[in-house]
Amino acid sequence: MDSIVKRFKKRLKTEINYLFFREYRYKRVVRRHFSKYYDDNHPQATNSRKMVVYMADGKYRHGGLADRLRGIVTLYQYCIEHNLDFRIHFASPFILEEYLQPNEYDWRLRRGELSFNASTSHACYMDTTGDVGEREMRFQRKITDKFLSQPYAQLHVYSIFYYEEKRFGELFNMLFKPAPVVQAEIDRNLREIGGEYITVSTRFLELLGDFKEPKGVRKELPKAEQEALIQSCIGKIERLKDSFPEIGKIVVTSDSLRFLERVKALEYCYVIPGEIAHIDTKDGNKTAHLKTFVDFFVIAKAKASFLIVEGGMYHSNFSKRAAQVNNHPFTEITG
Repeated sequence: MDSIVKRFKKRLKTEINYLFFREYRYKRVVRRHFSKYYDDNHPQATNSRKMVVYMADGKYRHGGLADRLRGIVTLYQYCIEHNLDFRIHFASPFILEEYLQPNEYDWRLRRGELSFNASTSHACYMDTTGDVGEREMRFQRKITDKFLSQPYAQLHVYSIFYYEEKRFGELFNMLFKPAPVVQAEIDRNLREIGGEYITVSTRFLELLGDFKEPKGVRKELPKAEQEALIQSCIGKIERLKDSFPEIGKIVVTSDSLRFLERVKALEYCYVIPGEIAHIDTKDGNKTAHLKTFVDFFVIAKAKASFLIVEGGMYHSNFSKRAAQVNNHPFTEITG
């Protein structure tokens, strides 16, 4: 009986959160963090057609690159369905156009087009629990529709809602293509790889002691456990090579330079050169961000992609979204 009561209370608490608290919290975040940027002294919006703008300008936490891209494509799909103009204002910690350029749809803002006049523009904030169940997706659709139906000329959306996951690759390709500097590095690495390949990705965060996550979500492992984790991941890569004898290279991406140095000892492993930095690392430089996008597109062009998750490693969505760009097989290797 006690277990039934506990389950009921948990379900009730969850429903109350969906029905009341989360929407209230979103509006509270807008009041506390965004409203101060909007007043009637700013020039009014001049667009005649309602516009939704995805915002990543450093005013609040925006998440990693995969989360940002997921939010972007979901908002774009909403705008397609509701005949709204869609724009992207991605200016922190870098300008998105330096790495991704418009493909089939021009999402760029023109000079002076973005308005912070409180009468014509309004900020919206929406985040996610990380749950991918249907209840969460219904909630995200409902809140998106409610917030984006507000009668403003411009709605500035700080969001990592992602209920259009299944169409990620299609929508991404409608919006983006690599900027020339990114394409040049993609081509150079593909020449070095020299043929068909698979990719293996790992996210250790702080576990190996050589990467600093801005939010500090993992503790560094003792040295013996670090070595055991490295050896276990290398063993999985070796077994993958046995499963794909026809491929020439396994491209390995990771947030750990230490791990990448170790896998270089395997003659069939290829590591994309460059610095490593989290997208929200304030001191990240252009070289580090360039590698992030090159990693993404090299993964996208693979025959198949794999993510290793074990021993406290982070369940990243980066390689999964990259695999969706060209819709090739993606597999998680756990345990």
